[in-house]
Amino acid sequence: MSLKNALLKAGIKTTKTENMRDIKPKKEKKQIEQHQELRSFCEVCEMVQPDVERFFHKMPAIDAEWICVNCADKCKIHDDTRQTQQSHLSKMKQYKRFYGPTKKFDNKPTDKKVSTSNQSNKEEKKNYTIDDDGEKNFNR
Repeated sequence: MSLKNALLKAGIKTTKTENMRDIKPKKEKKQIEQHQELRSFCEVCEMVQPDVERFFHKMPAIDAEWICVNCADKCKIHDDTRQTQQSHLSKMKQYKRFYGPTKKFDNKPTDKKVSTSNQSNKEEKKNYTIDDDGEKNFNR
């Protein structure tokens, strides 16, 4: 705490208001760029590519998991082994493979409300009761 603030807090007021300055708000911090969150380095061609996805393949000649679309097509890696949907085109549903069919991901909602309502419905559908001994009784 500065001496000026301590005197103001004690109740001593200045007669001059010329030197009183307005408090400026601090600058807002910049958010992290979106492209820095995504993985964009292809381990096969060792270049930065826009569409890099993670593949769990069984190709013995290739020892890489993060592979771009072009390398996956050239190496004939099937799209069923793709595990991620992290590239920009993949999120926009414009990701297309030229070797074999393109895998479709299920976009499941991550709402907690939806999952809790499903759990409560499952609990209501139970056809048994639990006794004091911890045994299930199916006779109602």
